[in-house]
Amino acid sequence: MSTTARLTSDRADRTGPAAALTVVPPTAPALVELGRVLDVFRTVNRTAKDVVSDARLQQLEWVASELAIALPLGLTESADESLAELLAPDAVHAYLQLARSGFLRTMPTVDPSPAGADASERIRIYCIEALARQAKLPRPDLAKPDWRTFRPTVSPRFRDIISKHLDDEAAKWPEAERPDSIVRGLAMWAVMCDALPRLGELESMRLADLTLDGAASTLTIIRQPQGGLRGRMPEPETAPLSETTARRLRDWLGRRENLLTRLQGGVPTHLWLSAYPHPDEGVPIHRRGISRWYKKVADAVQRQQDKEGTAEEDLVPTRWETMRRTFLAEREAREAS
Repeated sequence: MSTTARLTSDRADRTGPAAALTVVPPTAPALVELGRVLDVFRTVNRTAKDVVSDARLQQLEWVASELAIALPLGLTESADESLAELLAPDAVHAYLQLARSGFLRTMPTVDPSPAGADASERIRIYCIEALARQAKLPRPDLAKPDWRTFRPTVSPRFRDIISKHLDDEAAKWPEAERPDSIVRGLAMWAVMCDALPRLGELESMRLADLTLDGAASTLTIIRQPQGGLRGRMPEPETAPLSETTARRLRDWLGRRENLLTRLQGGVPTHLWLSAYPHPDEGVPIHRRGISRWYKKVADAVQRQQDKEGTAEEDLVPTRWETMRRTFLAEREAREAS
């Protein structure tokens, strides 16, 4: 804590104009070392974002700032002496306890739920381990909260509710006059149900990844590394497609071909392209566009559910990833049994 010093006048019996001086204590050696380790991550981030992404660097800096706040609160008697002492088990456990209790919070919490707290703690632990690893220090023995506590799933029956909504929307049009966006939506949702792609994986699909051959139709997905696997090479995975999905993909490929005739310049190889009412028809659709399309569908289903008096906990989720995790959990349970 800073203190205030006063300059007195030359005459001892009289106080002259006083100047306030702030005495700033030197930075703790532990924080100096922590800053050096962070600089390494910043350098890697500038040159290799697949190893240290912008989001990961932001998390590391967040944890470092929390450690700086926690240090004066008294982690251990020697926590300020070196980074090794700051990342020692006792100090880390004290830091996590302060963080759980909200003492290190500098802004209103975004997600006060237990799941949000578990997610934050898992990020803190990962960053502590990464800092220790980079500093060549022993990794603290810390138990991470289970992913399942903050990656909620919902009822698998929502798949059928969304599928029915898409079919009903398509049925409003004669097949030849059906909007391209509806044909694409039917195909995209069918791929979701069969292959369970993340938004980024869906965005990156190419025509060459698709094989339509009757009962042997497949789609190769480049699975993006997640969490602690960041920096590893993406892994290709070939998923079988049902006959319904193959049929809907054929319908979409016919529409996709028509979209390409409106373009000038290079021809995109992406499987999913933008369609009317998007102002740039025929350009590759990005994950945000896919997310907005799904939310629009889920919002329409929710409005219908509201009319029917459906309880709030039974409303379809508006996030693509929530549905994907639900289907994944269902598949894993089926395979386990």
